Amino acid sequence: MAINSRIARSVRDVRAKLRDLAAAEHSAAASRTAFAAAQVDDEHALLEDTLDEAEEQLASATNVYQLDDVHGIVTSQREAIVAAVATHTAATEISELSAARLRARTRQLKTAEKVVEQVHHQRARRESKIDQRRNDDLTTSAARRK
Repeated sequence: MAINSRIARSVRDVRAKLRDLAAAEHSAAASRTAFAAAQVDDEHALLEDTLDEAEEQLASATNVYQLDDVHGIVTSQREAIVAAVATHTAATEISELSAARLRARTRQLKTAEKVVEQVHHQRARRESKIDQRRNDDLTTSAARRK
């Protein structure tokens, strides 16, 4: 069964658009992953600053409540780091999924392009055979006239 060249080109065009959408999705996911990684780094830097300040506050603490305040600040900063790491992990997983979708869409596009090439090749071969038959018929009819 012959594949209609118009349909093959349409499929290729749709696959190209799907691949472009997957590329855009992956680009957005990669930027979210980079942003989440920067957030983790910022939270770690903030923890270092908090620990430096906590050292000074612990040295000047005069009662248990001040010690508890320092503990609460350090604990909340560590929880912020855990939350940032969880966000980064989720963003990384999404980015990996979008990369897998992009690879799949790229493979599908390559397959569609190969189909279009095969359709064009088959059409050219069929037209070549028709031209050859015409030339053979012309040669045969010219030889009969002589």
